[in-house]
Amino acid sequence: MCYLRRLQLAALALALISPLGAQQGDRKGHNMTSFVPEDVIPPAPFLNVEQALKSFQLAPGFVIEEVASEPFVDMPCMLKFDGDGQMWICELVGYMPDVDGTGEDIPQGRIVVLTDSDDDGKIDKRTVFLEKLLLPRSIYLLDDGILWANQESLFFQGRDGNKPVGKRVVVDKDYARGGNVEHKANSLVLGLDNWIYNAKSDRRYKNVNGKWVMERTPFRGQWGIDRDDYGRLFHNSNSTLLVGDFTFPNAVYGNTNSKMKAGISARISSNRVWPIRVTPGVNRGYQRNTVSPENYKLINATGASGLTIFRSYGLGKALYGTAFITEATGHLVKAISYQDGDGKLIGEHTFGEKEFLASTDERFRPVNAYTAPDNSLYVLDMYHGIIQHRTYVTSYLRKQILSRGLDKPGKGHGRIYRIRHKDQARGPAPRLEKLSATELTPHLSHPNGWWRDTAQRLIVERGNETTAEPLDKVLRSPEKLGRLHALWCLEGLGLLKAEHITVALKSGDEKFASSALMAGLSLSQRDKNALLPALASFKSGPESSIYKARLLAETGTSAALGNLVSELKLNGSKPLVREAAFTGLKDREAVFLGVNNGRYSDGNLDKWLQEALQKNTRKIEPPSIKGEHLASFQRGEKLYMGRAACIGCHGADGAGLPNLGPPLDESDWVNGDTSRLAKVLLHGLQGPITVSGKRYTPPAAMPGLSMNPTVSDKDIADILTFIRHAWSNRSGKVDQSFIQESREKTKKQGGVPYTEKQLN
Repeated sequence: MCYLRRLQLAALALALISPLGAQQGDRKGHNMTSFVPEDVIPPAPFLNVEQALKSFQLAPGFVIEEVASEPFVDMPCMLKFDGDGQMWICELVGYMPDVDGTGEDIPQGRIVVLTDSDDDGKIDKRTVFLEKLLLPRSIYLLDDGILWANQESLFFQGRDGNKPVGKRVVVDKDYARGGNVEHKANSLVLGLDNWIYNAKSDRRYKNVNGKWVMERTPFRGQWGIDRDDYGRLFHNSNSTLLVGDFTFPNAVYGNTNSKMKAGISARISSNRVWPIRVTPGVNRGYQRNTVSPENYKLINATGASGLTIFRSYGLGKALYGTAFITEATGHLVKAISYQDGDGKLIGEHTFGEKEFLASTDERFRPVNAYTAPDNSLYVLDMYHGIIQHRTYVTSYLRKQILSRGLDKPGKGHGRIYRIRHKDQARGPAPRLEKLSATELTPHLSHPNGWWRDTAQRLIVERGNETTAEPLDKVLRSPEKLGRLHALWCLEGLGLLKAEHITVALKSGDEKFASSALMAGLSLSQRDKNALLPALASFKSGPESSIYKARLLAETGTSAALGNLVSELKLNGSKPLVREAAFTGLKDREAVFLGVNNGRYSDGNLDKWLQEALQKNTRKIEPPSIKGEHLASFQRGEKLYMGRAACIGCHGADGAGLPNLGPPLDESDWVNGDTSRLAKVLLHGLQGPITVSGKRYTPPAAMPGLSMNPTVSDKDIADILTFIRHAWSNRSGKVDQSFIQESREKTKKQGGVPYTEKQLN
């Protein structure tokens, strides 16, 4: 019996050890022993809502209340309010039900509708709209249906109220192409410009005459996205709390005749966080630059998630326009205030070294935040012990999860909270669903941004020529935000005229003028020509000069381009003005050079124009590859887009992604020393790094592939062959034997990422 017992114990020990050794997130050479004393780590029991509410520490003057909890909601990740205030929720059921992600590929997710039928502030009705979905994380409401997305594609589903009707229609089969669940497109947020935007994506969508249109847009964010009153988009990544665009989307993007890149986004404030709980349960918690060795709490964001720009006075006048960012690994909600800077947005942590909301409950996982129709701030809490996807779980984190039982329960839980000022009651529930477009126009001037946005969406869907007159009245009113929405309603309905733009240019309001100039891009050529006298006499400011340059360039006539030369001579040195001009000059570059005739010269603009001329005057035939070279390239492409997840940080076009990874296309690291490149793929690279003369500082190290048992030397060789011949690159094949030799020569590195200095 003793012998048998020893065999049983040995088998049990092997079963416990084996998963640890196979964790893909491990890095050889990293000491994954926790330095946090066991006796300072609090337990993490499952709390009911009443208990969870007691775990919160909230900024003075505010209260937090339950809106919904289990069984009404299960692992909520995304929310949209319909015109009557019902909540449409994506439930991410199936995400990490245990530490190994067992059954992740089984469709279990849902889209549900939550209703507060007696208007007491709590949900009392749950309707399942769609079920058996694979990890749904995007939703957008329309009068006649919804857009939603799963792990791969974007769909339209018709609806009659809260019931689905008709067949599911594919809008974009490649919506969430490549990568793993932490690196998939998500959100679907309506911009002021009537386009629908996403996080972790370079695509935007619009319904034009009954057909869905997709356009490219600058890549933004990782999880969640929102906008401010002026149409500027805000996003982030797991280690970057807040990034803000200074311009309208696509104002300085779209001229593919040159590789001009405009810096429209910038990080706003630092990534420092102030949890109120000891937090060893983060993926790199064994590192002293991740968790503080003094108080054992997370130092900087590592799980920044969905966010909102709070556009209501429900938290008090001072917090209107504040960004609220959820941080799921720190169990907190961060507040950041921002303002316009010189060609960027600048900000600070609103509450200094304290968070707006923090919890001592390790299972509190805030993943998104919203401005609600009742004027309060809504926070979605997945209330899930495991928040890290299995691809990145380390042996260290596995131990943390299992030691406190965070792997159970695996589903069936979630909460939605309301935060409001203690002196501010909930606002009235909206009743917009049955209103006509004309009846909706007064709501364009509502003090709550959700009401304005929803009224605009519904007017564009329901309006026609008869809506032009009431919209024109709002446009000419003193209501500064209302007239912005009226402008874009006219644009969305195809009713915008040159006279509407002139009204804005004469208003003396820089924001209104900027918005109108951007909207003017949709005018007919006849209206653009009619607008030229007003444009010529309009004295642009620091922001409106960007959009004036873009509109003049896109108008494209000799008179317009002559005015553009004058504008560039005045404001070409200001941030983004020349970039906007070049964007609008797509396929008109030669005409502009003739009109300019040397009157305005700028090194960057001159370079872009010459590149455009060369591209338009000669066709480049890429050299063909055959045989094993082609086979290796094709295998490498599949790995890049899929299992190796390179696309998640470097993009499908190899151009790199903001705050994630530098470019691979035309990179001197890719096309240069093959030995150096092999070292990077094998063991990883820690920034900062200079690529083709430009400095990049990714927030985290690129992990090497040498310690991943699922990636072979042949796989690594194929990936290198692919990136060295993809896009504009035309370098040679890399053989498996070369990677094998490189692995042997560098085995002492042991998977510890190199620095640039070590490789140069």
